[in-house]
Amino acid sequence: MTVKEKIVDQGALLWKFLGFFQPPLLRCIHASVIVLVLLQFLLSTVMVVMPYGPSPLAWIHIILGMFLCVFGVALVGLSIKNRGLRNFFPYLWGDTDQLLKDIRVAAQFKVVGPRPKGLPACVQGLGMCVLLLAIFSGLWWFDDWSNDRSVLTAFSVHKFFVWAVALYVLGHGGMALTHFAIWQKKTAPKK
Repeated sequence: MTVKEKIVDQGALLWKFLGFFQPPLLRCIHASVIVLVLLQFLLSTVMVVMPYGPSPLAWIHIILGMFLCVFGVALVGLSIKNRGLRNFFPYLWGDTDQLLKDIRVAAQFKVVGPRPKGLPACVQGLGMCVLLLAIFSGLWWFDDWSNDRSVLTAFSVHKFFVWAVALYVLGHGGMALTHFAIWQKKTAPKK
């Protein structure tokens, strides 16, 4: 099997795996958000915004950021519509049974399976909040810049939430790939 065939095969398996948790539309939006977030990180390392205007790469960052606004809000909105706020934030209703069970399992360094109101769902809820905060602080920064206001505060806030998103992507993505690898190992044909 060539490297290209292996990548395509793994991509198809990952799409199937995500299908256990998300309907097709939500999976497409989720994938779009992942790609846009990664592109935004890459662009932010090379772009320059000067008082007289952004560089071409910064304009690409701004335009992709607008798309990320739409897809990010859609991802959060559809996730909440499909599962409800209580799934992602059960502790706000005093419903902590599943969360505490999952924390005890995680404290033993065991993989915690995705369950409603559990640790993975709560982490996902916090990630959705951080994504929205990064998006809206980016809009704030753009608004301040385009209206000739001081951008220092908006930039600092945006940078903080972007780093929070980066940490979330590493943790959430890493755990998702861990769950995918475990699922793949369990369901792979025995030879």
